[in-house]
Amino acid sequence: MKKILVLSGSLRKDSFNSRLANYISKNLPSGYEATSFDLGQIPLYNSDIDGENSPAGVVAFRDALKDADGVFWTSPEYNYAIPGVVKNAIDWASRPMMPKNSIVGKPMNAVVATMSPTNGSRALADIKRIWNNCGGYSVMTYDTVLQAAHTRFIDDNGTDSLEPTAKATVDMCIANLVRAIELNAGATPLANWEAFIASMK
Repeated sequence: MKKILVLSGSLRKDSFNSRLANYISKNLPSGYEATSFDLGQIPLYNSDIDGENSPAGVVAFRDALKDADGVFWTSPEYNYAIPGVVKNAIDWASRPMMPKNSIVGKPMNAVVATMSPTNGSRALADIKRIWNNCGGYSVMTYDTVLQAAHTRFIDDNGTDSLEPTAKATVDMCIANLVRAIELNAGATPLANWEAFIASMK
């Protein structure tokens, strides 16, 4: 059974992104299971407390990433940019850099859910760009933002679900991440990272 770590970039109790993460977790294909992690456990990044005695929440988060075959982020957009919660988590995950951080070679997809009818693309671009910069593999086709997110959720016989257009779009994003995992899309960034590290010796 392969694992996808599904992460919500919002700490709000009833956030649309946490609801979206829950939908994704329950709609993975056969042969896949979802894992999760509460990013509220992670303190603000401080290199003074990183290393052999890293905070327990950080160690657990890095282990969850290493154990996953892929990662799926859901995230809001704050002030036209990536939320601090998401950036902070990636900062912790990207260290220690050598010989390999827990992002390297890891396939990832993301969807931004926002109440705005126009925004969201900037946060999505931030997440994918930073993930790639840290040695991961971001699924680039297709970029998806659920705008007016408060109109996208429906009650499907007592189950929190998505209206048909949003459902089809998010299901495609899940399938695209699964395809990246199955085709070992992370092999190239992993090989490039290893070559980079070797060049520094």
